[in-house]
Amino acid sequence: MNLTARGWALLGGGVAWCVVAVVVGQRDLWWPGLFLVLLPLVSWLLLLPGSARLEVERQVRPTRVAVGDVARVDLELDPGGLTFGGVARVRDRLPAALGEARWYGFAAGLGLWRQTISYEVRPLWRGRHHVGPIERNVADGLGLARSNQTIPGRAELLVTPPVEPLANLRGASGVGIATDTTLLRTGLGSSDDVLIREYRQGDDVRRIHWRSTARTGELMVRREERSWDPSAAVVIDNRAHAYSPRAHDPRLEWAVSAAASIAIHLLGDGFDLVLAEADGSVLSPHRLGPGREGIVLEHLAELDTDTAPTLGRALAACTHGAEGQLLVAILGRVDATDAAALAEASRHGRACWALLVSDSPVVDERQAAWVREAGWRCVVAGPGTSVAAAWRELGSEDDR
Repeated sequence: MNLTARGWALLGGGVAWCVVAVVVGQRDLWWPGLFLVLLPLVSWLLLLPGSARLEVERQVRPTRVAVGDVARVDLELDPGGLTFGGVARVRDRLPAALGEARWYGFAAGLGLWRQTISYEVRPLWRGRHHVGPIERNVADGLGLARSNQTIPGRAELLVTPPVEPLANLRGASGVGIATDTTLLRTGLGSSDDVLIREYRQGDDVRRIHWRSTARTGELMVRREERSWDPSAAVVIDNRAHAYSPRAHDPRLEWAVSAAASIAIHLLGDGFDLVLAEADGSVLSPHRLGPGREGIVLEHLAELDTDTAPTLGRALAACTHGAEGQLLVAILGRVDATDAAALAEASRHGRACWALLVSDSPVVDERQAAWVREAGWRCVVAGPGTSVAAAWRELGSEDDR
């Protein structure tokens, strides 16, 4: 807490006045000078009780939003003691993703008080962002003294990539929900073509097969009455060299949004899903039970670039399932080595689709040709194109 420039000027003026009064021998002139000296000091003293640590209760609602959606922040301020007036200003420190922090002013008032302030933030990009700490600035009514404080404490806001609703392209992919009719029509089998399997988190306990459990010593459950579950793998190319080095590259953000939209769509359509990254790490949300869509979004919200040189590990990490399994890759950049890995992945009898993310579709037609020659359907899309439109085009594309 200190005096403002105005307070120091008034204090200096009062001291000078008193000095002049002594020099000229006019002691009656001391009183105006003394008043000028005491005024900023009294203002400073009046701020002392209110300069104690402010108690802040912060609530962010909701705690998870998509890029572009609105979150509301409520601040309840309690000085924790007596105050003697003044003008207070507060603001939350915000990361650049949540916009510019603004000051909110109010009269501190006399005695005990509580103040509630609410504001909205609209995230510009995904990630785990923190709101706070809060900065407080209290000044007396004359602007002679000021108290500045930073009150620790933060709240977290998880910003997920935007998700677009996608068209159902089961027919185009050659993969669908296996009913009795489709079993008779397709006659396809897989490694899952058994009636008993190990228990997975989220399975209905009513499906536990106790005889097999007793025999194996592990919980076993009955599979649903179908020969195989539709399965899909989504590969997101998050290699650093596939995108520009600038922060929050729109191409990478579009790729993450596409991966999120496709993954949520396939989960909702009954697919067993694998989500693979460039370093070969895999997320299998279909084994996580309820809330798996939220787990996918949370995972992709914090996805960062990786130093992997090729797509080999990501493609190798995808589960090899039955013929007709869908493999979707969101690609940032493709070279000859990647084309070879893509060709190898397409040899396993899967429907292979690729979205090649680009700012300039014309420039990347050569890379798209490599992908198609590797046996994949490929559509060039990116910022400025909706994921839903690219997905429809991908589903309707025939081999070129």
